[in-house]
Amino acid sequence: MAEQGFCKPQVVGSSPIAGSKFYYKGFMIEGSKNTVKITVAGYGGEFVLGTVTPEQHEYWMTLGEDALSEYVWDADDYAEENRIPEEMHFVNQGGWYEVSDVQHLWGCDADSSWVEIEMPNGDSIQHDSIFDLRNKYEEEEESSDIGEDYCVEDQMVREIDECYTGGGDNYSLEPGSYFTAYSSEKGTFIEADIDLDENEEFDERRLVFHTYDLDGSEFLTEVSYIYKGDDVDDPTALDSVGGDTTGKGFECSLFEVTRPKEEEE
Repeated sequence: MAEQGFCKPQVVGSSPIAGSKFYYKGFMIEGSKNTVKITVAGYGGEFVLGTVTPEQHEYWMTLGEDALSEYVWDADDYAEENRIPEEMHFVNQGGWYEVSDVQHLWGCDADSSWVEIEMPNGDSIQHDSIFDLRNKYEEEEESSDIGEDYCVEDQMVREIDECYTGGGDNYSLEPGSYFTAYSSEKGTFIEADIDLDENEEFDERRLVFHTYDLDGSEFLTEVSYIYKGDDVDDPTALDSVGGDTTGKGFECSLFEVTRPKEEEE
């Protein structure tokens, strides 16, 4: 889903890292807050997955992909101009993004999105991806200062769930007919502040990135931080103010999951 060729910005300012020590002390500017800003930008978009009836699936598969794409982009006008039967007009609740009774995600591709951490003193450091950040700690077997038996390599990136949009024997979905769409975007997807106590040091090992396995790719939807006192299994979700993105493309399709229903024991 990621478009290639996007040049990642360079790190702004000097890095607060010294040697192999990864504790970033936010040297306070007088009168300022001890706030660290985290930004995630690159390629991503909006994904939806919803159910349709077998009759709707057959109808639009017969009309073809081009007709389906034109219809879902401006459904009401298309349906009126082309006299689409009411029972086949499944995008009738405001837009394609509302056909999402199974899944609705907004986020970015974890492999093609970079992370920037801006310290309270204005310095910043950038990681090529969340995996680049995580892999810095692959030799650190245990971070007991964060939590008992806590391992950064194993727990910094946490998969919420999986979602696959292939037909046939798809075991991530119940048998049935489905519509899926993805609007590709480029830009900033997450901008959030980490507010620390006045003399508290920021520790990037406490960042947690929450992803979905979306058709085999890690799709990042949320970032949290393990504040002191947090349960490591329930970190504090960071409130993202959103971002600024530009549309790069749109795709949609219909598919059927046809595997036999599992028998109840």
